[in-house]
Amino acid sequence: MFPFHNRLDRNMLRAYTARAVIMNFSRSTFPIKFPLVLSLFLAIACCLAISMPVLASETGDTSALPNHSHDSAQVQLVSDSVVQLSTLAEQHQEEPTEKPAPRGTLDFLMSSKYLAWFGMMIVGVVLLLLKGINRWVRLGMMLIAFVLFGLDYVFMIHPSPMCGVTKLFTFWFTRGTAVPIFLAIFLAIFIPSLLGRKLFCGWVCPLGAFQELINKIPFKPRWKQFNFGMFNAVRFALLAMFFLTFFDVKSYLAYFAQDIGNVPPDLLTAYSAYSVYDPINYFEQLHWGVSDVRWWVMMIILVIASLALYRPFCYSICPIGAVSWLLEKIAPGRVRIDRELCNNCQVCVIKSPCPTIKPLLEGKNLTLPDCTSCGECLSNCNRKAIKFGFTR
Repeated sequence: MFPFHNRLDRNMLRAYTARAVIMNFSRSTFPIKFPLVLSLFLAIACCLAISMPVLASETGDTSALPNHSHDSAQVQLVSDSVVQLSTLAEQHQEEPTEKPAPRGTLDFLMSSKYLAWFGMMIVGVVLLLLKGINRWVRLGMMLIAFVLFGLDYVFMIHPSPMCGVTKLFTFWFTRGTAVPIFLAIFLAIFIPSLLGRKLFCGWVCPLGAFQELINKIPFKPRWKQFNFGMFNAVRFALLAMFFLTFFDVKSYLAYFAQDIGNVPPDLLTAYSAYSVYDPINYFEQLHWGVSDVRWWVMMIILVIASLALYRPFCYSICPIGAVSWLLEKIAPGRVRIDRELCNNCQVCVIKSPCPTIKPLLEGKNLTLPDCTSCGECLSNCNRKAIKFGFTR
């Protein structure tokens, strides 16, 4: 013990001791450095700034139309407007006061909803490059993505990512035309995925965010290192069935057109609206139809599966997950491991929530499970051997 000559020495020692205790407590309880807090604050501010036009000036986000893609009347309306696109454009030139020109793909991409998508992905890439991600930052970003895109409050969920992409090919097969709003969704999802691994899935997708938030709840048993090959086989089988179905539909439509002369609109709408994904499209649950028994059954299944597995819907069903998994192989932006620094301590495997890091350490790149570029493995490596970058 230190000799205390007077009360001042004792008071100074108490002050220093209290300060040390507070600093140690804050470091252990809130392991977020100032740059990380600043990054999270900028992420929230960016998303709120992008969403303000919706709350302030938009009476309804037109990028969310049609309100419900399974409404046959709205599907018919969208498809008819696409078929008559050139005619409407000519009428708009002659009579500009009668009908506005149909919105094109670029118009949708520049709407507030899609700008918010791009903003979230940009913030995610910046955080990855700065290694500014830990469990709490990731949790905050997933909450932002879920609130903005998954509650039908700030931005309407429809057309949902899965529904938008499947409807793009549905109309393409049955009508031979790409609907601009669905094409915009396709481009907004897959072009960023060509630059960085699953940037949309990992930083924007509301259903993916919901599953990840559920997965962060402490729960045992947790099945992290599951058989990805089996899950991926189911996912691609569903995708193959989807395309084969519409090739068959197209041949039936050609038969009707040849023998009858034209296809009845109701029949065409029925074929156009059909998809093998419709009964298992969990994006529909984000309408929060709590009065529906089917909603409760499907939501309970999703929650229980998400507690035990990391993003189960993404790994086993989602067609976007299947296609973007193929794009992962060529995307330059990815998580990389410095083999010279890595001592194979397995800390990242234990602490990271996803099943990707272990096969990545083992060099199994061809059969690597989906990497959502969450970045949590970066902060779990004490040797700084894991990084995200666009070059080696």
